[in-house]
Amino acid sequence: MDAIFGQVAILLIFCLTGYILCKTKLVNPEHSKPLSVLLVYIFFPCMSFNTFSARFNVAYLSTQWPLLAISAGMLAVMVVVSKLICKMLGSKDYEKNVNEYSITTGNIGYMGYPLVGAVFGEAVLLDCMMFGLPMSTYIGTVGYNMLTAGKGQKSIWQKIFTPSLIGILIGCVVGITGIWLPQTVYDVAKMGNNCVAPVSMLLTGMAISQFPIKELLSNWKVYVICAARLLLAPALALLLIKLTGLQIALIPAVALYAMPCGMNTIVYPKLVEKDCRLGAATVLISTALSILTIPIWLQLLMN
Repeated sequence: MDAIFGQVAILLIFCLTGYILCKTKLVNPEHSKPLSVLLVYIFFPCMSFNTFSARFNVAYLSTQWPLLAISAGMLAVMVVVSKLICKMLGSKDYEKNVNEYSITTGNIGYMGYPLVGAVFGEAVLLDCMMFGLPMSTYIGTVGYNMLTAGKGQKSIWQKIFTPSLIGILIGCVVGITGIWLPQTVYDVAKMGNNCVAPVSMLLTGMAISQFPIKELLSNWKVYVICAARLLLAPALALLLIKLTGLQIALIPAVALYAMPCGMNTIVYPKLVEKDCRLGAATVLISTALSILTIPIWLQLLMN
């Protein structure tokens, strides 16, 4: 428990650092854009390539492919659950989209993968990234349309073939074929991989700093959404795995669904100049509370 709590605390300390840097005006919130570009186009692909090139092969694929099917099925269940909860809350229009997205998917990229890698190692991280492929596709397609209200849409191919997915595909080819690459390539990928966790959490803190904390904490519906994300989602994932006996997906499912609300409720709306206040509130509260909930869920997985 101490080790898990320590890893979560480290990530949240970076988040707090980003918040303080912006609030003290040592850093301009606009500086987050270059960091975001580096994260999306350099560091995430490095993490994907680093993990898949080292461990993805024919033997792995032949045994672990069910992770994709399990993930897709579980994602469909979460979509239905999120719609039911938002209907009970009386959410309307764009607020409904933000709340449904926040319940359905968590911060798997910025926080989930780095945390799983630190706690469980690269072998489990590979399983989580396989499990996360349907979720990532949902985020980049359905989620993008929900949070931008259909504005500024990119082509379907651009939404699916993200830099991170390209890194995964290249890593898969290298892992399966065993093609020789200079050691420098692997060293660069490893160094880029090490940048993911601190940079992503700095960005989270910088994004939250742009809104008054008191205002973000005053919406009672946000707490319901956060409870659904941090407690209901991982509990439902655990229950479904236990009922179906699909133990292969136990750690990936519970770990990824235990993550706090994703930053895309801030990032995507800002692309089309929509109000991202609600998204910032869910990110702030769920990220702060996750320091208590994530260690508990991860400890259950390690027992």
